[in-house]
Amino acid sequence: MEHRKQRIAVFGAGGHGKVVVDAIQCNPALDLACVLDDKPQTGATILGRPVAGGREALLARRGEIDGVIVAIGDNRARLEVARWIASQGMLLLSVAHPAAVVAPSATIGAGALVMPGAIVNAEARIGANAIINSGAVVEHDCEIEEAVHVAPGAVLCGGARIGAGALIGAGAVVLPGVRVGAWLLLKAGTVAARDMEKSG
Repeated sequence: MEHRKQRIAVFGAGGHGKVVVDAIQCNPALDLACVLDDKPQTGATILGRPVAGGREALLARRGEIDGVIVAIGDNRARLEVARWIASQGMLLLSVAHPAAVVAPSATIGAGALVMPGAIVNAEARIGANAIINSGAVVEHDCEIEEAVHVAPGAVLCGGARIGAGALIGAGAVVLPGVRVGAWLLLKAGTVAARDMEKSG
């Protein structure tokens, strides 16, 4: 028996929205229902799909979708929109690109995105509305809280812990068991060898 695809709306029509739409279109279990944005531009499209409007348009289409993913790169803005969507009684759905590797024992939170080439290893826990970007590695037993962005090529070694809203820059490395605090920035290409309470 053929299973119906999950109908998912994408909220966010910028560059990050483009890669989220692509990930959905590459996933045979998902159907892109619509693309929306807080500042929709007349005639705007994302990979050939029209931007259907903003929050009111999403509310009007709620009966046509199974859930939403927020496709906004800025961590605070993404979290704000995600919380508004949840407050409206709509589900936040996670998306993993088919070219990502996600261990069966890993946990992926609602609204999270795992991009192509990313690896999420055994018993890693990815929080709600997090982004694990292209080619990033999240090793075994890592804990990533909500609204984190692990940028392309970053590596989180085993047992690393990343606080809510933190940004792990492109190519950065967090060594085993190290914690990066909430809403901190680990700059691109740097190595966190000890717990961080200030951006670096």
